[in-house]
Amino acid sequence: MRASLAFFDVDTQVDFMLPSGALYVPGAVEIIPNLKKLFDFARARGIPVLSSADAHPPDDPSFREWPPHCVTGTPGQRRIPATQWEGAMIVPNRAGAFSAPSEWPRQIIIAKQEYDATTNVNFDAIVAALGPSRFAVFGVATDYCVQSTALSLLRRGYQVDLVSDAIRAITEEGGRNAVEKVVAAGGRLVTTEVVCAEAASADRA
Repeated sequence: MRASLAFFDVDTQVDFMLPSGALYVPGAVEIIPNLKKLFDFARARGIPVLSSADAHPPDDPSFREWPPHCVTGTPGQRRIPATQWEGAMIVPNRAGAFSAPSEWPRQIIIAKQEYDATTNVNFDAIVAALGPSRFAVFGVATDYCVQSTALSLLRRGYQVDLVSDAIRAITEEGGRNAVEKVVAAGGRLVTTEVVCAEAASADRA
């Protein structure tokens, strides 16, 4: 069976994406127009979107390394408007929190406490319910959560396209190294324009 395109939107939350956020990723605000293009395209074409989201308790151990950020229920933990659809299904990182819906939601938000979205205990059940898929991955931060999630998808045997103009890193060097690792593992580096053009062409085929 031919794999269908799905989008994987990594952590495009207020605390990371906006300069006022608790852990702003440098330059993240600059990719919002491309994020909007990708989400608008997905809506128009019926492309499913998986979105990961940091969801930390106030005393999360990671706050020894990072400033407190994306604490569950705070404004900073919310997604930016460009990457949040009304009626999205939120899947907590709790066993049994996901069961395959009779009608697939347009957006599933996968809560996590680690860099890697696949650490949500429901992750494999979610992608199994999605069906054979290939992923266009984008979001923040390239050198942490984007890299970890993309590499885990590749290890699971999925095709991964990393959308170069819709990602941003904490550091330039970290971002370069992350992209190199994803490509070395079999990922493909593409642009927003290429993602949309190839998907449109496949629809016409």
